[in-house]
Amino acid sequence: MKKRILLLGATGSIGTNTCSVVREFNNDFEIIGMSANSRVEILKDLCLEFTPKTINISDKNAENIFKNYDCANNINIYEGSIADFVRDTDFDILVNALTGYSGFLPTIEAIKKGKIIALANKETLVVGGDIINKLLKEYNASLIPIDSEHSAIFQMLRHFPQTSLSKVIITASGGPFFKTPKEELKNVTVEMALKHPTWSMGSKITIDSATMMNKGFEVIEAHHLFNLDYDKIETIIHPQSLIHSMIEMSDGEIYAQIGKNDMRLPIQHALTYPEIRETPFEKLKLYEHSEINFYKMDFDKFVMLRLAYECGKQGGLYPCILNAANEICVYSFLQRKIGFTDIFDIVSKAVNREINIPLTIDNIINMDSEIRKETTCIIDSMCK
Repeated sequence: MKKRILLLGATGSIGTNTCSVVREFNNDFEIIGMSANSRVEILKDLCLEFTPKTINISDKNAENIFKNYDCANNINIYEGSIADFVRDTDFDILVNALTGYSGFLPTIEAIKKGKIIALANKETLVVGGDIINKLLKEYNASLIPIDSEHSAIFQMLRHFPQTSLSKVIITASGGPFFKTPKEELKNVTVEMALKHPTWSMGSKITIDSATMMNKGFEVIEAHHLFNLDYDKIETIIHPQSLIHSMIEMSDGEIYAQIGKNDMRLPIQHALTYPEIRETPFEKLKLYEHSEINFYKMDFDKFVMLRLAYECGKQGGLYPCILNAANEICVYSFLQRKIGFTDIFDIVSKAVNREINIPLTIDNIINMDSEIRKETTCIIDSMCK
């Protein structure tokens, strides 16, 4: 029997790559539901090909446009929130490819249904990793990472005892500004920041990669996924993006997971786990790559990565504050309201506070809302 997939964020990079995997493994999987924000032209084509039973469109103007398509006559258009969409849809695997904080509550709803979650949404674990891990145990649900770095660690730890693990090493391409002097970052434009050297991604995650915030989120995510102290999570620059992560064992041996920078491979692994299936996608030819380089991470230059380590170690609601302020700043930068290094300054100020509020779902929701409003006000005052 085919496993039924509910795909959140169907029209984004991870979403369309998931569709590519399902296309190749159509005897094993079917997409029974999809969500999208506003890119309904892409959604229409996906619906015509994969014939989902139900969809959810966050942008109501886009939803009204979709309703005029012929394919809409044969699909249930769910009108509620995306978290309610997950709660009210029957599926076997949730692929959470949403961007940002919006992925947190839908993941919780899937966990409460005891389902498999193939997770590409970093922010789920960033803002509430301790809560997520508790719920996974309570509801006997399972979470499989899609991020190439965490998929690599996940795969390697299947073969080695974690008790002998010394540390994990998460690689970063360095983004477009790996060789840019720190003092020149203030001159970075939106166009410059969107030119990622190795990956093709959405605009938000591409800016996060340019600031190295994306790598910071991956550090926090690794902490929760693999129950690791932050001192056992190292980040290192690897411009070729061929080695997705490494693990160092207590005897000093280092093992690396190497593969093409093709997100269909970790998606395939997540969907077919625990099997290891022959891939229909192109495999890496090592002889085509004459150089593999590594460089020490510059925490003075990449302020956002340093902040992520600090907020992760503080725990509680600090990662939630970090994420909320960062999201507002990134979208403001994309709208050309603030400069590139303004992101560093505003987010640094946001997390520089004393809070003694317990980590609960309600407190995460409230803190996220409060920080977004506060950060928006700061940016609006800068624009006057």
